[in-house]
Amino acid sequence: MSQACILAHLSHTSSVPNLIASEPTLSTILIGIAIAFGFGAVHALSPGHGKTLVSAYFIGSQGTAQQAVLLGLTITFTHTLSIFLLGAIALFASQYFLPEQSYPVLSFVSGLTIGILGLSLLRKRLHSHSHSHSHSHSHTHSPTSLSSLVKLGIAGGLIPCPSALVMLLSAVALHQISYGLFLVGGFSLGLASVLVILGVVAIYARQWLERLPQTDQVLQKLSILSAIVIMVIGFGITFVSITTSL
Repeated sequence: MSQACILAHLSHTSSVPNLIASEPTLSTILIGIAIAFGFGAVHALSPGHGKTLVSAYFIGSQGTAQQAVLLGLTITFTHTLSIFLLGAIALFASQYFLPEQSYPVLSFVSGLTIGILGLSLLRKRLHSHSHSHSHSHSHTHSPTSLSSLVKLGIAGGLIPCPSALVMLLSAVALHQISYGLFLVGGFSLGLASVLVILGVVAIYARQWLERLPQTDQVLQKLSILSAIVIMVIGFGITFVSITTSL
């Protein structure tokens, strides 16, 4: 199948406007980046993406604003890299398969990783909960592990967005690769901005709860619940990827 067929097929399944129909000028580049930024922000808020992971993780952990930035940027970096890699694969292997045929595989790997991380978080937080009861600690927090933070970010950003992929492949087809990179960059900045803001909001929401009287048990249960949410999201993505590929 030719590259043109790929772009035509993907365009039917994407809501991305034709940002690169004409020769770009400085104004059209800036407008295109702004529109791509908006698409990235909406993408971050859409169901099944990083917003729930970010919020659940930081609501249930003693995180910091710097860690919220790290998680948001890790998800965005992985997400952007997956777009570039899938775009390169599509260009070189377009005769054999469509890019969207690899989505179930990426979804399966991403979901399974997130589910396992959620299960690990649940085990650690249950252990911390029981440990705090046995030692009668007045304040217990779930520490934020840097390794689990990065792993969650990589897993959460592994699934590429078809809309961003269409922007990149369309730019390549029209010999405007630099413009396409600008658009994907704007898309990624929009995604990162929303995820970082959500992470910071979740952190300050938890800190606000910690100042209220007699909230230790509530926070402990919230920490466990957030791990369960992450686990359910991961295994849910895995289940959906298996059913859609059958």
